[in-house]
Amino acid sequence: MAVWLIALLVALVATVQLRSQAEVERSLIQADPATLAFSIDQLSRSNDELEAQINDLTQRRSQLHSGGSAAADLALQAELDQLRILEGLVPVHGPGVVLVIDASGLTALDLQDALNNLAGGGGEALAVNDQRVVAGVPIVQTAGGVTVGGTLTPPPWTIVAIGDTNRLAETSDAMTQQLRGDRRVRQATYRVESDIVIRAVVTERPFVYGVP
Repeated sequence: MAVWLIALLVALVATVQLRSQAEVERSLIQADPATLAFSIDQLSRSNDELEAQINDLTQRRSQLHSGGSAAADLALQAELDQLRILEGLVPVHGPGVVLVIDASGLTALDLQDALNNLAGGGGEALAVNDQRVVAGVPIVQTAGGVTVGGTLTPPPWTIVAIGDTNRLAETSDAMTQQLRGDRRVRQATYRVESDIVIRAVVTERPFVYGVP
């Protein structure tokens, strides 16, 4: 009985694994080349970024151990500044790209895909039609159109992304080429700028459930 039970479990695991592998292969086959290229490139870059972050955190930990309270205060202030930028609580400026998409019929999912691609392509700060976009800002499809953070944001969309201009330009170029093949899109262009200003900020949300 024990042998038969083990054999049955092995067969079940093998069946599930084969079905999962087949499902992944089928999804990859159905994916268009641009999406597949984005996914592979973003995965590779994400791994590189994580490795760089690990090395940076290791070095900073060593500096904090050897530098005393003054070094710790500086490091904490730098961390605070970065967190406020990531949360969209302060205006920012820097190099990046400006992407303009003039289309009718595009949905919230299309806008979210564009923002995800730019974020994965090196974007550190994003805005759409002067609406700051960070993690947690809802992009919703309503009867009246697409809303960003509860504000109606109809096309044309002017998407501003601050970050690595080389990576952002590559991502924007691939995106605009793909968008131009969409019948709903009248125009899709981008330009690289050396200093972009994003003045829009997100209202700070109080913590309700998380307590120290």
